Amino acid sequence: MTIFAEKLGTIADTVHVGANGPIGTVAEALRDSAGRVAVAIGSGGSAIMAEYFARCRSTLGHGVTIVQTPMDFVVSQDDVSGFDVWIFSAGADNPDVAAALTAALGSNAAKVTLLTVNPRGATAISAAQSERARIIVAPVAERKDGFLATHSLVAMATCMLAAADVVARRSGKTTIIERLAAEIERIAGSADISSLDYKPGDTVVVLHDPQCRTLATLIETSLWETAIAPVQRADFRNFAHGRHVWAARHPDSMLLIAVTTAASRDIWASIRVALPPSIRSIETDLGHAGRFRSAVSIAEGLKIVRMLGEAAGIDPGKPGHGDFADAIYDDTGLSDLAQQLVPAVRHKLDAVQLHDDPTCPLTAAAAAREQWIDVLSGALIGGVVLDYDGTVVTTEARLDPPVPELIAELTRLADAGIAIGFATGRGGSAGVALRKALPERLHPAVTIGYYNGSHIRMLDVDIEKDQPPADPELVALADWIEEQGFLIPGISLKRGRAQITIKYSEVPAPATFVTTIRAFPAIADGRIKVLSSHHSFDFVPAGTSKTTVTARMREALGNRGQVLAIGDSGELGGNDAELLGQPPSVSVNGVCGHLEGSWSLFGRSSSGPAALLRILQALRFESGHARLDLNCLDVSPA
Repeated sequence: MTIFAEKLGTIADTVHVGANGPIGTVAEALRDSAGRVAVAIGSGGSAIMAEYFARCRSTLGHGVTIVQTPMDFVVSQDDVSGFDVWIFSAGADNPDVAAALTAALGSNAAKVTLLTVNPRGATAISAAQSERARIIVAPVAERKDGFLATHSLVAMATCMLAAADVVARRSGKTTIIERLAAEIERIAGSADISSLDYKPGDTVVVLHDPQCRTLATLIETSLWETAIAPVQRADFRNFAHGRHVWAARHPDSMLLIAVTTAASRDIWASIRVALPPSIRSIETDLGHAGRFRSAVSIAEGLKIVRMLGEAAGIDPGKPGHGDFADAIYDDTGLSDLAQQLVPAVRHKLDAVQLHDDPTCPLTAAAAAREQWIDVLSGALIGGVVLDYDGTVVTTEARLDPPVPELIAELTRLADAGIAIGFATGRGGSAGVALRKALPERLHPAVTIGYYNGSHIRMLDVDIEKDQPPADPELVALADWIEEQGFLIPGISLKRGRAQITIKYSEVPAPATFVTTIRAFPAIADGRIKVLSSHHSFDFVPAGTSKTTVTARMREALGNRGQVLAIGDSGELGGNDAELLGQPPSVSVNGVCGHLEGSWSLFGRSSSGPAALLRILQALRFESGHARLDLNCLDVSPA
């Protein structure tokens, strides 16, 4: 008897011990995730369990489940905020499942659950130590599976089946487990499938109803992992869209395994009739592919694998592997990548993928971040220039004064000889707010660039009494906007001498407004440029830039240090994009889509004034300048 056959002969024992498993905990987890999107993660044999979990949720009406491998999940930039993440791993002790847990805990998922049979696995221990993760251990009758997942797969499926039945209130957990054990024992004792006419060298094609992915994935995974046969799977109609050509070319060396339900029997029957009669096939029907029948199909699939293994002369429990197998399996590349994809890197990758800039370097984002971190940490800072709305004050509360903690930090820096400046899209209101907030003794030394840097004065100057000259191009633009009736009825355009600002709330469709207004000749030919903040559009003369504030401060500093720029609108078209495009700089919100452009320190985990406060508090004085202490921010290179 093969090792695999021995394992199959005792898997009913694992079903029986499942009666004492954490069924209530799994049921609670299922109820908790109802109505939320779930991501089910598994590789190898655990991918089968991920598919079974997805089927259980579907039958319960709990919502969409996305099945992914650990690598799918780690490299994905999809926002999983509010999702449930379920990780399935028999041993919970390999680098890839560790990578999945790292990525899950670093996401904004609502809940992270690990289902395993091994509480002593490294990832299981990590999950148990995390406040955000829930670890569930399914009991097994035999700890060792052999090469393919057997007892571990059945253990996890048993817990899931019983828990799902508790949630559905259809039967007690003991009843459903007894039924499952009886079915598995029946399958183990039944005769082999007489029509399984497999010949070594055959290509196996698993055609299936999409509701039967659990069984289809089991057969596909097992045959590849044991080298019993080359195999692929497809649903019935996807097979009809071209994959049938293999059947035409190789009808005598092809075995079809059809997995149907009541809904798809006729679809398969039509395909079978059309195929050459020389193509061999076997059929397994799962009825309505309910939770119970899908669980039973796991045992049926394992039996099919055993029979195919016997025909091929391969023991699926010990198929042998190459000398390179351990090097591949134990490679930590994915877990290393998961650790490198910190919030700031993922934030940057979002922008890189959104803008798809052809000039963006092709280096890894984590490596680009390390280079940026090196520049930032090495900067000898003699001055700090700040955007105002969204940076010093939140966009939502931009008319409120800065919080006292920020003012205290700015005062600390100024008293230590660090030059302070502001580059704002606002006009005189920013100066009024800052004169109220900052100690009066500092006003003559604080540089402020109004209207996105077009009008630079010291803070003690009231620009209501010192207005910039009116730009004729802006006057013409204001006339045109009023003539075209772009604003919401009842809204009056505020005409600025050096800048026109229109709030998003003042136009009917902000997304199309900026495109429509580019028809104005002075905008179309570049004499006026359009900038955006997180609440408004700014129209300024082409030569206007917040970098003029930085340049003015650098000139005043001479060789006494660099100017650190901090803003929140570093994205393409943002009114801080140029400011944050020059090192050293940090964004506290939006970043551009170029790896050599603006970066944030914290990604979306901390932004706006809260992020600014952390940065200012991390500035340490030494020899007449300041350095940014990244260690206290916990943002050292990964």
